[in-house]
Amino acid sequence: MIQKLKIMENKSENIIRLYTNKKKTVFMLIGSLLFVAGGIFFVMHAESFDREPLITRMIGILCILFFGLAAIVSVRYLISSRLLLEITDQGLHIGDIHKTFIGWQDISGFKEIAIYSTPIIVILIKNSKAVIDDEPNMIKKKMMQFNMNYGSPYNLSSGNMHIRHKELFRLLNENLMKYSNNNM
Repeated sequence: MIQKLKIMENKSENIIRLYTNKKKTVFMLIGSLLFVAGGIFFVMHAESFDREPLITRMIGILCILFFGLAAIVSVRYLISSRLLLEITDQGLHIGDIHKTFIGWQDISGFKEIAIYSTPIIVILIKNSKAVIDDEPNMIKKKMMQFNMNYGSPYNLSSGNMHIRHKELFRLLNENLMKYSNNNM
């Protein structure tokens, strides 16, 4: 099943790499382009709606900007496979541009939650306050503080990864059990 999900595993180095899912990215691109087209329609035909034309145009412009950005991100993900998660014998490397490393010795476990029916894996760490205090980027620090509402500054979604949620949860727990004792 691991080969079917296109998880790249290097057995000699004990590294599992999870990349973006091209199929999900294509659906995101199509949806974004449809909303951009809807935004253009709102801007060009604002008078044909019952509400104030200025408000309709503003909604159209917001749709074009937001979903246009989402379309650009989708195209970037389609052009190159992005590494989203790397599981090694040392810990987790999360992210594609600004990577975050969490060592196994800092992870106490994982838990599953759902936010608006989207499954999320919360990475429970041993000293959340110290991690947040050490973060130099103010925006990232605020996001980490917000994530504490779910019990940890870090979480993962398999939504854009080439793996199912349950499989990712199992894989993370297996590797925690395997490596947490080795790194103490």
